[in-house]
Amino acid sequence: GRQYRVPMFLATSFKKKIAQKFCHRAWDANSRHDAVIWVIHVDPAGRTDDMKLCKHANLVERTKFPDEKEYLFVPFSVFTVKIVYLSSNPTYETPHVIHLDAALDNKLKSETLCLAPWS
Repeated sequence: GRQYRVPMFLATSFKKKIAQKFCHRAWDANSRHDAVIWVIHVDPAGRTDDMKLCKHANLVERTKFPDEKEYLFVPFSVFTVKIVYLSSNPTYETPHVIHLDAALDNKLKSETLCLAPWS
Protein backbone atom coordinates (compact mmCIF):
# COMPACT_ATOMS: atom_id res chain seq x y z
CA GLY A 1 0.00 0.00 0.00
CA ARG A 2 0.91 3.64 -0.26
CA GLN A 3 2.98 5.20 2.52
CA TYR A 4 2.66 8.74 3.79
CA ARG A 5 3.52 10.93 6.77
CA VAL A 6 1.12 12.88 8.98
CA PRO A 7 2.86 16.21 9.81
CA MET A 8 1.04 16.79 13.10
CA PHE A 9 0.22 14.95 16.29
CA LEU A 10 -2.36 12.29 15.55
CA ALA A 11 -4.68 11.40 18.41
CA THR A 12 -6.34 8.00 18.22
CA SER A 13 -8.38 5.85 20.57
CA PHE A 14 -8.57 2.16 21.31
CA LYS A 15 -12.32 2.59 21.64
CA LYS A 16 -14.43 2.40 18.47
CA LYS A 17 -17.21 4.48 20.06
CA ILE A 18 -14.75 7.34 20.64
CA ALA A 19 -13.67 7.25 16.99
CA GLN A 20 -17.31 7.23 15.91
CA LYS A 21 -18.03 10.23 18.16
CA PHE A 22 -15.20 12.23 16.59
CA CYS A 23 -16.26 11.16 13.10
CA HIS A 24 -19.78 12.38 13.83
CA ARG A 25 -18.50 15.68 15.22
CA ALA A 26 -16.19 16.29 12.24
CA TRP A 27 -18.81 15.36 9.69
CA ASP A 28 -21.43 17.63 11.26
CA ALA A 29 -18.96 20.51 11.41
CA ASN A 30 -18.10 20.23 7.72
CA SER A 31 -20.51 17.85 6.00
CA ARG A 32 -19.25 18.63 2.48
CA HIS A 33 -16.48 16.07 3.19
CA ASP A 34 -16.98 12.34 3.31
CA ALA A 35 -17.00 10.73 6.75
CA VAL A 36 -14.07 8.39 7.42
CA ILE A 37 -13.11 6.06 10.25
CA TRP A 38 -9.39 5.33 10.35
CA VAL A 39 -8.31 2.00 11.84
CA ILE A 40 -4.63 2.01 12.75
CA HIS A 41 -2.84 -1.28 13.24
CA VAL A 42 0.34 -1.71 15.26
CA ASP A 43 2.28 -4.94 15.71
CA PRO A 44 0.46 -6.82 18.51
CA ALA A 45 3.77 -8.44 19.48
CA GLY A 46 4.71 -5.01 20.88
CA ARG A 47 2.64 -5.84 23.97
CA THR A 48 5.32 -8.25 25.14
CA ASP A 49 8.34 -7.53 22.93
CA ASP A 50 9.89 -4.04 23.18
CA MET A 51 11.62 -4.59 19.83
CA LYS A 52 8.16 -4.71 18.16
CA LEU A 53 6.74 -1.74 20.06
CA CYS A 54 5.79 1.27 17.93
CA LYS A 55 8.55 3.78 18.72
CA HIS A 56 6.68 7.00 17.92
CA ALA A 57 3.37 6.59 19.73
CA ASN A 58 2.40 6.68 23.36
CA LEU A 59 -0.60 5.97 25.49
CA VAL A 60 -1.75 9.27 27.01
CA GLU A 61 -2.21 8.66 30.70
CA ARG A 62 -2.56 12.25 31.96
CA THR A 63 -5.72 13.56 30.37
CA LYS A 64 -9.02 15.21 31.12
CA PHE A 65 -10.70 12.36 29.24
CA PRO A 66 -9.31 9.05 30.58
CA ASP A 67 -12.22 7.13 29.05
CA GLU A 68 -10.91 7.93 25.56
CA LYS A 69 -7.88 5.62 25.95
CA GLU A 70 -5.93 8.00 23.71
CA TYR A 71 -2.90 6.77 21.80
CA LEU A 72 -0.89 9.71 20.42
CA PHE A 73 1.37 9.50 17.36
CA VAL A 74 4.14 12.08 17.01
CA PRO A 75 4.29 14.48 14.04
CA PHE A 76 5.58 12.95 10.81
CA SER A 77 4.58 9.43 11.81
CA VAL A 78 4.50 7.04 8.86
CA PHE A 79 1.48 5.00 7.88
CA THR A 80 0.87 2.47 5.11
CA VAL A 81 -2.58 2.09 3.59
CA LYS A 82 -3.60 -1.51 4.19
CA ILE A 83 -7.19 -1.69 2.92
CA VAL A 84 -9.95 0.75 2.04
CA TYR A 85 -13.68 0.11 2.33
CA LEU A 86 -15.61 2.77 0.43
CA SER A 87 -19.13 3.57 1.49
CA SER A 88 -21.78 4.35 -1.12
CA ASN A 89 -23.14 6.97 1.30
CA PRO A 90 -20.23 8.19 3.48
CA THR A 91 -21.99 9.88 6.37
CA TYR A 92 -21.02 9.56 10.02
CA GLU A 93 -23.45 6.63 10.22
CA THR A 94 -21.94 4.79 7.24
CA PRO A 95 -18.40 6.17 6.82
CA HIS A 96 -15.59 5.02 4.60
CA VAL A 97 -13.26 2.79 6.64
CA ILE A 98 -9.53 2.95 5.97
CA HIS A 99 -7.10 0.54 7.62
CA LEU A 100 -3.50 1.69 8.10
CA ASP A 101 -0.36 0.02 9.39
CA ALA A 102 1.72 2.26 11.65
CA ALA A 103 5.44 2.09 10.96
CA LEU A 104 7.48 0.46 13.70
CA ASP A 105 10.11 3.22 13.54
CA ASN A 106 9.73 6.47 11.56
CA LYS A 107 13.51 6.81 11.28
CA LEU A 108 13.61 3.73 9.05
CA LYS A 109 11.30 5.34 6.49
CA SER A 110 12.18 7.82 3.75
CA GLU A 111 12.08 11.45 4.77
CA THR A 112 10.70 12.31 1.33
CA LEU A 113 7.41 10.44 1.70
CA CYS A 114 4.32 12.42 0.72
CA LEU A 115 2.46 14.23 3.45
CA ALA A 116 -1.17 13.51 4.19
CA PRO A 117 -3.15 15.63 1.71
CA TRP A 118 -5.56 16.92 4.38
CA SER A 119 -2.78 18.31 6.59
